[in-house]
Amino acid sequence: MSVVEVKLEVPVVISEWLRCILVDPLSKRPFAQQNNEGFEAACGFLYKFCDGVPDFRVRFAGSAEDWLKGQVAFESWLDKYFDRGESEPDFYKNEQAVDSPIYEALKLRGRVLDVGGQLGHVRKYLNPDQEYCSLDPFVGVHLRANNRPNLFASYPLATPINFIGGYAEFLPFQDGSFDVINMRSCIDHFFNPEIALLEAFRALRKSGQLIIGLTVEGHSWKSIIKEFVRPAISPFLPRYEDHHTWHPSYDNLIKLCDTCGFELTNEIWQTPDVFYGSFSRRSSHLVQAGIPSKR
Repeated sequence: MSVVEVKLEVPVVISEWLRCILVDPLSKRPFAQQNNEGFEAACGFLYKFCDGVPDFRVRFAGSAEDWLKGQVAFESWLDKYFDRGESEPDFYKNEQAVDSPIYEALKLRGRVLDVGGQLGHVRKYLNPDQEYCSLDPFVGVHLRANNRPNLFASYPLATPINFIGGYAEFLPFQDGSFDVINMRSCIDHFFNPEIALLEAFRALRKSGQLIIGLTVEGHSWKSIIKEFVRPAISPFLPRYEDHHTWHPSYDNLIKLCDTCGFELTNEIWQTPDVFYGSFSRRSSHLVQAGIPSKR
């Protein structure tokens, strides 16, 4: 009897609820039409599919070259991450032991947009019937994960995922589309964090929640020393090369969120340097100089 080989592949879909809220990431106008070729904007521009994923990545100039260098380095790191997950049986189990307390405390309720969400690992902490979408510029990430049994056994990757190629600064969604926007380990890689937060404010419902997780600078002596010596050693040890576009302190982060319309409601420190915060969306992000923002 022949043995049938079972292929492990990440099924990418566009659910009907998601299709109904998609808009041109630049004009925010509904698409003139949607078909198998792509999404046609009112001006006639066609956003096509790339590797089976709707590609709404807006083309940048200027700092795009530096950002792309960092993106290539990240994609290389991700392959090593997947390889390690297959070679070490408890790798993902140990990872979840660190992550699960975060998402038990900072609940991902309602309809969730996962910015920089890749394969949707956080679906591990959602209800099976929750509406979820991952938006990431790495449109081919689902292909890198295929046929990795330990990864599929550890996370719900065999469950169809709504995956969109795009940038946080230009979200292709209608106003007020989501209950929660999750930004884990990504805001310090954005082209412009302020524009990204204003877009999150727009795409969230009035009672929406923003969750941010990242390493903050200068919160411990270890991080201070690390950032001080990094420029000297990175030319000789490429793994220490810094590809972050922003290095916020705790105060920098909280201030930016406040000026973009978000109030910190809960915080958890995963390590002395890794911060997770839950922010509530205020009624307005308009803050006049010298006048406290309305809560």
